[in-house]
Amino acid sequence: MDRKTLLAFALIAVILILTPWYMDLVSPVQKTTAVRDISSNKSQNKPGDSAPVETKAVVRSSPVSSVGTQSFVVSNGLYTATISNKNGGSFSKFVFEKYSKHDSSNVNIIDHYNSNNLLLDFVSLDGDNVSLDHNWDVVGSYYNVDAVSKQKSVTFKTVYNDFVIKRRLTFYPNTYKIGLDVIFDQPDRFISRAQYRLVWPGGLPPTEKNLKDDYTHFQGYAYLGDELLDPSAKADSPNEEKQMGNTRWTATKTKYFIAAIIPEDVGVGAVVRGRVDGKRPVFTTELRQSTSNSGRFDIYIGPLEYNRIRSLGVDLEKTMSLGWAPIRPLGRLVTWSLSKMYAMIPNYGVVVIIFAILVKILLNPLTKRSFQSMRKMKDIQPKIQKLKEKYKNDSQKFSRAQMELFKQEGVNPMGGCLPMLLQMPILIAFFSVFRSTIEFRGAPFFGWITDLSAPDTLMTISGFPINILPFFMGITMFLQQKLMASPSSGQQQKVMMYAMNVFFLFLFYSFPSGLNLYYSVFNILSIVQQKYLTPAPTKKQTAVRKPPKKK
Repeated sequence: MDRKTLLAFALIAVILILTPWYMDLVSPVQKTTAVRDISSNKSQNKPGDSAPVETKAVVRSSPVSSVGTQSFVVSNGLYTATISNKNGGSFSKFVFEKYSKHDSSNVNIIDHYNSNNLLLDFVSLDGDNVSLDHNWDVVGSYYNVDAVSKQKSVTFKTVYNDFVIKRRLTFYPNTYKIGLDVIFDQPDRFISRAQYRLVWPGGLPPTEKNLKDDYTHFQGYAYLGDELLDPSAKADSPNEEKQMGNTRWTATKTKYFIAAIIPEDVGVGAVVRGRVDGKRPVFTTELRQSTSNSGRFDIYIGPLEYNRIRSLGVDLEKTMSLGWAPIRPLGRLVTWSLSKMYAMIPNYGVVVIIFAILVKILLNPLTKRSFQSMRKMKDIQPKIQKLKEKYKNDSQKFSRAQMELFKQEGVNPMGGCLPMLLQMPILIAFFSVFRSTIEFRGAPFFGWITDLSAPDTLMTISGFPINILPFFMGITMFLQQKLMASPSSGQQQKVMMYAMNVFFLFLFYSFPSGLNLYYSVFNILSIVQQKYLTPAPTKKQTAVRKPPKKK
């Protein structure tokens, strides 16, 4: 979660928690990151691998191949990919069957920034960088590869200084995981320090209508030991982080999609570079692998679905934007609960309403006590006013007398805050879930609410979106606050109440419609509970409000 959003929710928490107490007590009278090394106990580096490979400035590709460009199509039910023989098997298109963009075209995760993907390079014994970015031979004859029901493999080969290098891509049914095997013939005869690199340049392209929001989720990663490299992209100059150590994977992602390279045997190091091109953050990742290790890799190119990502078993879910660290477990629980409910009720809008009802029922005992506490606070307001008048020139004596009054009457001045305090983590978790969880991308409710992960824009006037649910949420919040306010509320309290509603309206205006729907339903349930389900004051409590009879 970005800092601005975190600050906004912190302000919400403070306001929500302190509002009941304030309403009753106010008187009605007046990163550029440097290059780092993983410590030995984390990365368990091999001898001789403690520093990045130093290379000469000269870059030399292998001899230009006379092989022509060849491409073929692979489909497995989840995606349709076009593969070129460049680099020994690069994707020139990778189109998802289940996911579409705002213009109804299917999402293609490859563009001119990253078309040179899965590049293999190394440092020669002469100290030159060798990039095998030419056309490789295709072993066999292919046109279309159907991997819908059975796994299929495609093999490429090239020759460098009379030594054969092969790469094999294996496609499996009903998964976004692709197998990659890199096979060298006598690598010690032409590769320096027995290391090579698998490079994914250019990150991934944007897929969402709101480019600004999509760009905030762009990131490149490398996972070494238990440490995550995630340098920011800088506009003035490329930002690079480089580490040597046990590398479990490298990845680059957008808001909803990711491309990851996962070695079977941990790699020996990684580099992540970030830059900004125009307004687009662009990340390049390099995974360094030893030629003595298995040359097997899993390539995951697909959606950031939590269950799919977690099933890979390599902690790739650490790349998911599930909110502030203490909130992430709750975010996962919310996602799991909503998904299970969706399996029975295939409309996420209805699911959100039911979930709000369940949360309200769960919090009902605490909420009931909260309302009773607030009612007691209203009952003793006349006594508090007398204390204010009595000690108007001595705030310390007033505070002591007020606390003594609370003790005598059995009133906890902060008793109305606990349900709101418990509600805040759920609210923040909902924000994270609907903002960045792909299960809710494009999930409709009804009518104009066609995407619960985005604002519910009904129309646009002069470029300004007209969103309905934030206004509805503001109205329900205003009605709830009006019920909470004391009948003797002064002008200062009323001004604060109006100001809070305006603040929340502006804050929630660009939030996902799923969050606005949840909060609106929760407010309505609170109004119903407060007005109709909470027991009325006893005669004794009501009598406290009556002014003393004149003799």
